[in-house]
Amino acid sequence: MILDRFDVIVNLARQTRSRKKMAKKRKTRQEKIILQLKRELAKKTQVPASISTKSKPSQEAISQPPKIKAKQARAQEKSDISISSFNPKLIRHDLIKTLILSLVVISLELMLYLALR
Repeated sequence: MILDRFDVIVNLARQTRSRKKMAKKRKTRQEKIILQLKRELAKKTQVPASISTKSKPSQEAISQPPKIKAKQARAQEKSDISISSFNPKLIRHDLIKTLILSLVVISLELMLYLALR
């Protein structure tokens, strides 16, 4: 049955090749039937290939599901830290680092402005 449809597709394609050399026209009913048969044939050839390539995973490939309890414990530990419990030294360090980096960038911009003026 598939071979009969394939022969029909080939014959119809040969008949329409001469028409394709001229200016581009709308697809005729015959060309639409050809495309539909090609799609059906492609679907039928893909289904057996996908079934035959399925295989059972080996014992090494099977993994244990992740433990949810460990993640929940970490989330609870993080939620215990409140905003009011912070280290002022860390904030001061971050502010100083930000200030230094911004001064370096501004000075580079100023130097480039004066050099390219």
